[in-house]
Amino acid sequence: FRAPYTPRGGAPPPHEMNSIWVGERVATIRFEDILSNVIQRKDAPAWGPNAQFRYPMNGTGHIWEKIFSELPKENTRLNARVAAVRTKKGAKALELADGTKVPFDGLLSTMPLPLLLRSLPDEPHLAPMADGDNGAADHSRFKHQTCNVFGVGIEGDQIPEALNGVHWVYFPEDEYIFYRVTVLSNFSPQMVAKPFQQWSLLIEVSESKHHPVPRSRAKLRALVKEGLVKSGMLPEGAKVVAMWDKRLEYGYPVPYVERNMHVHEADRALRSLGIWSRGRFGSWKYEVGNQDHSCFLGIDAVDSMLFGGSAAGREATFNVPNKVNVQYRKYDFDFDPAALARDAGRQHTFGKPPRRLQRLPQWDWVAHRCKEHDVWTDAVRKVMVALPRPTKWLIHSYEGCGAAEIKRPMPEMLREGLNHLDRIPFDSALPQIAAWLRHIAAHYAKLPPVVVFVPPNVPAASPLLAADGLSGALVAAKDFGAWGRHPTDMPRSMRDDFCAKLWPLVQQGRRSHRPCPERVVGMGPTATAAYYASAQTVRAVPLTVWQALLAAVSDKSTGAATATMLSYSMHIFFGEKAMLKPGLVHSHQS
Repeated sequence: FRAPYTPRGGAPPPHEMNSIWVGERVATIRFEDILSNVIQRKDAPAWGPNAQFRYPMNGTGHIWEKIFSELPKENTRLNARVAAVRTKKGAKALELADGTKVPFDGLLSTMPLPLLLRSLPDEPHLAPMADGDNGAADHSRFKHQTCNVFGVGIEGDQIPEALNGVHWVYFPEDEYIFYRVTVLSNFSPQMVAKPFQQWSLLIEVSESKHHPVPRSRAKLRALVKEGLVKSGMLPEGAKVVAMWDKRLEYGYPVPYVERNMHVHEADRALRSLGIWSRGRFGSWKYEVGNQDHSCFLGIDAVDSMLFGGSAAGREATFNVPNKVNVQYRKYDFDFDPAALARDAGRQHTFGKPPRRLQRLPQWDWVAHRCKEHDVWTDAVRKVMVALPRPTKWLIHSYEGCGAAEIKRPMPEMLREGLNHLDRIPFDSALPQIAAWLRHIAAHYAKLPPVVVFVPPNVPAASPLLAADGLSGALVAAKDFGAWGRHPTDMPRSMRDDFCAKLWPLVQQGRRSHRPCPERVVGMGPTATAAYYASAQTVRAVPLTVWQALLAAVSDKSTGAATATMLSYSMHIFFGEKAMLKPGLVHSHQS
């Protein structure tokens, strides 16, 4: 696949590319799995770094439009072409095409690196750093792929069955002019003018000396449409209601062998002038060239200018891409720019208070499922959006029966995105309560303020899934509550085992030496018992105790019996007394 695909994607032959960029961008494969999937005509939906991802309902551009709308209007200017970048000491400034000069101390540039190097009349020795023969219009040594992008809008609500649940399709074959087709309407129904009445495709045609294309836009359009029909991406006779195209001279930065040497040589020279060249083509690093990376490249650059770096290091995104690509970088809601400046030995003053991201609360819904329908997640979404304060949420569905390992129809995938549903493969031989314990053990350090533990069979009419049901219960008892039938006694026949196996863990978790109680009254092994608990309550019990509970209920020989005992006593680990108070239990009957 890779050998014919690489030049079709506009990149040089593989021997001209470095291996640094691969990192987590290219998932590892097992030949046996590939062969099995081909024979069985089966997808591998959990494979690769982007097997599951979030996508804004109105498209990625909506993110940047919202961010731009929050910027101070007096500090923004659009459609101003830069004619030159002046770098003489005491007179650093951007010269705009209309003659305006914009002075700067530090400059963050996202223009393509060769263009920047050729825009410095006071530093003529830097322009030759851009010179080379990459075969492109800029005649530079920085290799890139030019991308011709085509958008096709199609009438109707029925996409070909082969594209049901598909996001990207790659084409290594020479018979097609394009190398990738994206079923964009599968990302969100809002990506077309008439949601659920139309669907759309986004097509990419590379252009480089390794993959020349016709200069005529009409000819290129015709070849794209012909290839779509031939490949089955566009049904014969489909009604195309719109077709759009755009040529992007700078489409993809190519990770060629000498790239880092060229990029870092230019970077050292530019930073000595107070210029940071960052962004997709400012940094020229494919592995950190996506939108999220580009945003962090800017954040890191500003931190470097003002404070000499950040907690992640000096411009980690630019300098150690493969390190940041496997990290989750948390946002510091409480940063103090004045303190950061003092710690860095800088004399900065800040005229206005910093603009911070809003700290939103979050709830986790944790479910154990087999093949139950996802309609209940619609109710969860309605509960969450009805809360008086905007609240983030995630539904973690631990799926037995292999339900998380199969490709789902597109409407179900759209529902997953809309309802913030994350499917996690789970051993169907394990009891339901093991899924809850696994979630606690895996997310212990980062649990949100509220965690809701849901069984497979919550009645559709339950107040738990009503707009004010759970929020009302939290007002009455913010740290713990249960839903289901009235509490019942754990059978006496279980007491000895409970005292021997689970009560020592209660003592560890509650840091208590109290003897095992005569009676334990809890929810029991009912199919509809649900709980909520605050993160504070969960973390009051050491992680080692939760891990021990998970191991106990996962034991093949005794796990089921232990899970039954735990169903009667789960509330104790959530900080309640052995006899669960009836007032903390809410009925599923409205």
